[in-house]
Amino acid sequence: MVTFPYDDPVWNEATHAYGIGTNVLLAELEREWNDDAADYLFFSALLHQGTTYPASFLAIPHLLRLAESKFGRPRMMVSTLLGGLALAGQRPAQVACSGVSCAPDSTWVKTPVGQVAAAEFKNSLPQIGALSIEAYQADPSHYFASGLAAAEGELDFAEWLTTGENGGFQCPACKGDHEWWLLETEMGVYRNDDVFGMGADWLCDYEKKTFENANSIAKPRTEPAEVSTLRSRLGPLDPITDGLFRNYKSTVVCAHCAWTGEHP
Repeated sequence: MVTFPYDDPVWNEATHAYGIGTNVLLAELEREWNDDAADYLFFSALLHQGTTYPASFLAIPHLLRLAESKFGRPRMMVSTLLGGLALAGQRPAQVACSGVSCAPDSTWVKTPVGQVAAAEFKNSLPQIGALSIEAYQADPSHYFASGLAAAEGELDFAEWLTTGENGGFQCPACKGDHEWWLLETEMGVYRNDDVFGMGADWLCDYEKKTFENANSIAKPRTEPAEVSTLRSRLGPLDPITDGLFRNYKSTVVCAHCAWTGEHP
């Protein structure tokens, strides 16, 4: 039996990003799936730009049941959301955005409802991990790989896996800005002086699929055992996910001051 059934009064206090009513919307999706309604509920209301809410965690048992009853795109959408919740739910709450989390230092988990929801969240992580593996093998994406990493408690790695094929970083020594992008298993690093964050050299190389103008190429480190374990569970990796695996905490060189160290 689900701990918080749809008719439980607790839903009247369980807010999402835009108010209440998650129980009603979930019940409607169970009766008749709608991609647009699911997209709004999942990625605007329950997981809003990385912020999670009480309703996000009360919904997890229902989402797991929903995943078991759906196939194709609906099941993949649920898996994407659950992977995102697995990561955000273990990070500190974004209190400035009225968010909560299931992290041990969260004030919400000290409330009666929060305690129960956090326990269920913890118990759900193996199922979320299994769904993430299934989703990845059906449609390889670094987001599903991130869901598995989060479910296994590898939070920094999970966050890295959400990045995708390009990103940026700031040198910890001189605060100089950089862009980087992946070409197969290599990561090219570029000095960035463009206030809009899109340097011409970076864009030119990206279009030509070359590192001709790169200031340096990141040097991958020996893959940690926990990362190799996740790799083996996912099976063959798609190019972007493989590049992210190989370049996790790789060594980079600052194009501004020549600082060398682990990718921030």
